[in-house]
Order: sequence, then structure tokens, then C-alpha cells
Amino acid sequence: MNEPASAQKGGLYSALRFTGIPPSWLEKRPKLPSRNWLIFIGVVTSIAGLYVDDRRKCKKIREEYTAKVRHLAEETLGTQDWPRKVTVYSCRYPEDHDHERSMVYFKRYVKPMLVAAAIDYDIINGNQYGALTGKVSDDIKKRRRELAGLQKSHEEELNSFIPLPGDRTPAGKARRQLEGGTVIIGRHSLKEYLEGVSRGWSGSAKVVDQEEAFAETLSDDVFDDPLGPPPTQESRTPPGGSLLPPPELSRGSANGLFGPIRQAPPPPPPKMPTFHMSDDPPATLPPQSPIGLVPFTNHLGFLQVPYMIYDFFTERHRVLAGCKAGYAIAMGQTRPMTKKDLDFDIQSEGFIKGSWNKLPKRIKESKESYYKDLTKDVKIARELAYGEREPTRAERSHPPKTEVELRTQRLKKELKWKEDLEGWEVLRGDVCWDERFEGVLSVFVDPQEHGHSF
Repeated sequence: MNEPASAQKGGLYSALRFTGIPPSWLEKRPKLPSRNWLIFIGVVTSIAGLYVDDRRKCKKIREEYTAKVRHLAEETLGTQDWPRKVTVYSCRYPEDHDHERSMVYFKRYVKPMLVAAAIDYDIINGNQYGALTGKVSDDIKKRRRELAGLQKSHEEELNSFIPLPGDRTPAGKARRQLEGGTVIIGRHSLKEYLEGVSRGWSGSAKVVDQEEAFAETLSDDVFDDPLGPPPTQESRTPPGGSLLPPPELSRGSANGLFGPIRQAPPPPPPKMPTFHMSDDPPATLPPQSPIGLVPFTNHLGFLQVPYMIYDFFTERHRVLAGCKAGYAIAMGQTRPMTKKDLDFDIQSEGFIKGSWNKLPKRIKESKESYYKDLTKDVKIARELAYGEREPTRAERSHPPKTEVELRTQRLKKELKWKEDLEGWEVLRGDVCWDERFEGVLSVFVDPQEHGHSF
């Protein structure tokens, strides 16, 4: 005769059966998951473990370096003192459509150290190839004019209306820049920055309208070819012509309504100060602010996806590099910059997409396509302006560009193509080194260089 089920399953089952737990739960036996579930759980657990461990080490690194610079934020400033400020330079990475990538890298990995040390910063970011070179060059030439007394700085103009505390002269501003420093994000930014420094301290320092100067070099072959009969005075007004009365009526001739009108002579042009140092660049450069070099490699394209995955799980390496650079900048210890520093972050050039070398070819194809359509647009603009035909229904809904607008558009496109090619030449070549940099430029260094086991 069989024993009762409760006796076969033991006393624990008999005790739990009266607690209200469903019997089906007590009768289930645990078993291992299936093979597929074991693989899934193992992979997910490993990935999560790698991610959590990496972020834990990132936090540890930040806390370690933050503790080293926290004492700088506790120093007391005088009423006439200025807080330390650095200038951060970044530019568009080759073949990257996001021109703010370098700036985001700085804010994520270097900025926390500057904030911990109570160091302020200004960001100058080039949104196009060569834009940073032009910005640095223009700023230096402006500084040359201010030091020569030919142009007032913005701080001096403000101080002339509302006196403010502190030294706001160009010399005082230059001194604060020397005390602050310069931060360069990536090798590509270093190339554009040093090229801009060399250009700024070379040649003329006069103010030149770049667009106007470039417009004079463009030929008007597309617009010089007449595409129709010249307009007459009675029927139509030429493109860009004046809609004012004829000159003889505006001046008040003998047949005019009010008789002759005497016009005042035009005022003489304002006298511009003579700029003596424009054609005499300095043989030796004045002291320059020390440079903090921050390595930066940007992985782009499908072929570099494995590197992106690796970087995602090893963010501690970028955190360590950013903290070390920020620590060196905060401590302010420097050494002279030499030609050996021109190899800074040179391994990053091996990750630039191969399509970067085809930029001139792409620009050439864009120009050919644009000028092919421009001829048609000029013809349409002149036909409508001369009244040779009535606009179509589509042209009434969306009026085509006038000849003046087409000339403006062409100038902007040609100027952008020119700047892209110049920037391509700078980024494609080696880092610029002017012999005048020797003994003038310096770089921040880590005062306590040591290894880590992270």
C-alpha cells in the first residue's frame, strides 16, 4: 500500500502546505536554464561587468586628480585681481560633419579639472576647415594694432564710459593671457593654431576686407556675356540699375520744376592713421602663452566601428589623458617647446578617413556642376529683368534669384571653396614651425609624472 504524498515529500512540504502557498509552487523543481539562455545571460553579464568596472575606474581617476587641484580653488583673490583664464582652441576634424566634436571632447574630459581648480576658460572653435587659422591670425593682427596704439581694445572703450576696476589696457590683457595659457584639442587643431600664429606675426597688420579683396580676383565671364538685347530707357530697367529719376532732373536743370539745385560737395574722406609697422613684422616674437596639448582621435566610418566599441568600454584611458592634461594646465609648470613636440598625437593621423585626400576633387566637381546651372540661372534672371518674357506660374510662386543675388551667392561659394582648399592644405601637411617660435613657445607638463595601474 502506497504512503501518503505528504509523507513522501517530507515535513517541510507538510508545514508549508498550510501557509497558503499554492501547492503547484511547492511541487516545482528548480532546473538549469537552456543552453541559449545560459549564453545570453553570460554575454549580458560580461558586457555589463565591463561597463560598470570601467565607469568605476573613471570615477576613481577623476576623484584622484580633482583632489590634487582643489587647493587652487581655495586661494583668495584680491579686489583688483583677475581669475585665471585659459583659451581653448578646437576646429573641425577632417571628414567630420560635426564641427563641435573636439569641443565636446574638451568639456567631457578636460573641463572637470579646470572647474575643480577654479580656472575660467573661453572656447574658440573653427566650424570650417581653415577657420581657426584665420581667427588666430586676425586676433594677433588686432593685438599688434592695439599695442601700437592705433586701435582701442573693447575693454578700453568700455572703461572710457564706465570706469571699471582692474588693468584693462592691451598690455594688461596680454599679461593675463600669458598667465592663463592656451589649450589645443588634437593634432588637427595644433596645425591650424600654429599656422595662424605664424601668419599673424608675419606680413601686414592692416585691416583687410577678405570678401572684397577676393571678389576683385574673380572673373565675370559668366555675367559679362550678354544673353539678350540691351534694355531701353523707356521700357525696362537694367539689372542692378537705379530706380531714381534721371540725373538731369535730380540735379534740377533749366527745364526742371524747381530750377537748378546746388549740391554740397561730398565730405572729405576721414584721415586714417599711418601704420608704420604693417610691413615690418617683428623679427622676434613677444612672449606667448604656454600651450596645453590634449590628445584627441576621432573614429569615423564603418571600418572603425571596432575602435568605437573598444573606446566605449575603455573610457578610462580618455579620462586619464584628459585629467593629466587638465592637471598640467592647472599646475602651470612649463618647459620650452621644441621641434620634437611637432610629433604630438601623430598616431591619430592614421585614423583619418581616406576620402580626406579626395576633397579637392569633390570641390572641383561641385564647381563644375554649379557653374553649369549658374549659366541657366543668369539667363532666366536677365530675361525676366529685361521683360523679354512673362514669368511662368512656377516662377510666380517661387521667384528665381536676381542677377545681384546670383553674384552674391557665387562670391560666397567661391570663398568657401577657397577656404576649404587652404584649410585642407594646412591639415594635410606637417605642423607649422616658424624659426621665431624657438625659445618663445612653451608647453605645460605634468609636475609629477607617474604611472597608473588602471
